[in-house]
Amino acid sequence: MKKEKSSKKKDFTKGITLIALVITIIVLLILAGVTIATLTGENGILSKATEASNKTEEKNAEEQVKIAVMGSIGTNGELENEVLKENLNKIENISGVPEEITDSSYPLTVTVEEKHSYTINKNGNIGQVPKREGIKVGDYVNYTYDQKTTGYSILSTYNGYSNQIVSQKSGMQWRVLNIYEDGAMDLIGDVSASDRTIYLKGVLGYNNGVYLLNDICKEFYSNSTLGITARSINIEDIENQLNETGIAARDAYTNGQIQYGKTKTYTGSYTYYPKLYTKEKGSGIDTGEANTNGIGRSDNGYTSLSTEAANKATRLTVTQTYYMFSNAPANYFKDYNESSSTVRDVLFNTGTSYWLASRNVYSTSPDARFCLHVVFSNALDAKCLYNSVSTSFVSDYCLRPIVTLETDIKIEACKGENSSTNMHEISK
Repeated sequence: MKKEKSSKKKDFTKGITLIALVITIIVLLILAGVTIATLTGENGILSKATEASNKTEEKNAEEQVKIAVMGSIGTNGELENEVLKENLNKIENISGVPEEITDSSYPLTVTVEEKHSYTINKNGNIGQVPKREGIKVGDYVNYTYDQKTTGYSILSTYNGYSNQIVSQKSGMQWRVLNIYEDGAMDLIGDVSASDRTIYLKGVLGYNNGVYLLNDICKEFYSNSTLGITARSINIEDIENQLNETGIAARDAYTNGQIQYGKTKTYTGSYTYYPKLYTKEKGSGIDTGEANTNGIGRSDNGYTSLSTEAANKATRLTVTQTYYMFSNAPANYFKDYNESSSTVRDVLFNTGTSYWLASRNVYSTSPDARFCLHVVFSNALDAKCLYNSVSTSFVSDYCLRPIVTLETDIKIEACKGENSSTNMHEISK
């Protein structure tokens, strides 16, 4: 009688079949994973298709704006404002077109489909507004400036006090202070109690103060490769961040003698003034009226340092441009949210006092005081350098620079939470 051996053979065959099935499934899973990655990965087919679609949409939007602008140029080669308005409004899903376009409206910033923004200047040139996703006010940006090994020399004949040499600060960190509608950005440098102070005194300090502060910042904190010229922070940088409540508080300010924006006339021995003041808007020399033209509070006043001193008028009329916030409230600022303002913190929570490159006049009962604005840690104030009875005063505060990144400068947002050690990166 023969023994049956077929059962073992069948078991062996089944085992081979199961292994093959498992291997097949694994291979299919691998292929499926590769296929999915190919379709949906960062460089996948679907991602590439979406990117191509977005670029096509972007080009179409830009083309529509270009056609609208080109069709608005008159026979004299200039843009016709009313025609431009009509042509722009023909573009579907466009926003940002003013109800009335005038010469002062330029540059215009318009947006198509809520995501493609363009600037239009008076000459009809069109620029694309850079996307600043992931970047907000208060963020740190890795801005580097040209390195200087020599100091900036200030003579007593210009600052009114003493000869001084100022050095460049190394390792200065920068934060976003402002993001404009066209995508340009202002960065502000940090300030600390260990920073070197700038001395200013009397008539010369008043006359040259704004020029000196701007020129030192320009010398030390510009970037020639990127075409960036640094300057000092000024009062407009703060006022541009104020909301209606903040502006109203400024306009309502009174020192008990005179309100902000009002004039006062001095006579007799109270009529000395810095010579630069004759150029300033709001001044009145030998008259009871203040002029409505002239240089602004933050204009340099000179193209180089001046040795001009003071004069005496028969009558001196001044406009009160001084005001102060003893503890700048968060709700004075545009970005105020519930109880905080990032802008306010960047400007005032430094623990250090610094100059603003902006002149102002403080009008009191006996005399007029010629000052420069100052930030004292959490307060906006000013320091008198000279008064209308020909008395000089000296003060020293830190420098605080600002740089503007124009729209052609790209910024790559950092991955993760932005901080002083994880900053956004700049590229041309």
